[in-house]
Amino acid sequence: MHPLSRQFADYCEGHFDLEHQVNYHYQSLPICLIDCVYSLRAKYESITLPVVQRYADAYMGGDRYASGDTISALIERIDSCGGSCAFAEKVIKNHQKLGRSLTPKEEAIYQLAHYLKLLQIETLEDFQQFESPELLEVVIRAVKGISDAGANYLFMLAGDPNRVKPDVHIHHSIVDACGRDVSNEECQALFTEAVELLKPKHEGLTVAALDNTIWRFYSKASI
Repeated sequence: MHPLSRQFADYCEGHFDLEHQVNYHYQSLPICLIDCVYSLRAKYESITLPVVQRYADAYMGGDRYASGDTISALIERIDSCGGSCAFAEKVIKNHQKLGRSLTPKEEAIYQLAHYLKLLQIETLEDFQQFESPELLEVVIRAVKGISDAGANYLFMLAGDPNRVKPDVHIHHSIVDACGRDVSNEECQALFTEAVELLKPKHEGLTVAALDNTIWRFYSKASI
């Protein structure tokens, strides 16, 4: 067990509402891609959600939780707009770039969609049932600008309950709890072990749910 797991679990118990768990309910893999990429280095409520909603308004009858959308459909929609840049201009209405790579976010989505299609992944079910999650993670990270946080967040959005998104808010919580930071790999172990320690009292708690609870707390505090 990680030497900080107990300390982190005790901090979570004392500082967060672990009974009020928010679960992801997206049923569309394209929506997951858009939420994931446009959440990176952006304010979620004011930037990411409006972008997701614009896509839903354009193609999903306004319901971002609707099912049935596919990766091929996303690619065809981007192509029909005249490419990723035009798609961002006409539909997404956002031209943010990804971190140090300066890759336009719409281009990252387009590349990622093509990579998934090559793996014959069209739906959330395809993503969840892909035979090699390790290969899938390598493919996702092959897109410039998609970091550990981005790859893990996409798995979380796609329904993996055992992932943590090691972004600035999550690392902030670890520093507050333990007095020092840890690597992204240690972050995953820390959350996994903390959840096991907390489960006897908080039945149903998952790594993804703990991540979401902490992320929402710190994101609101930073406003």
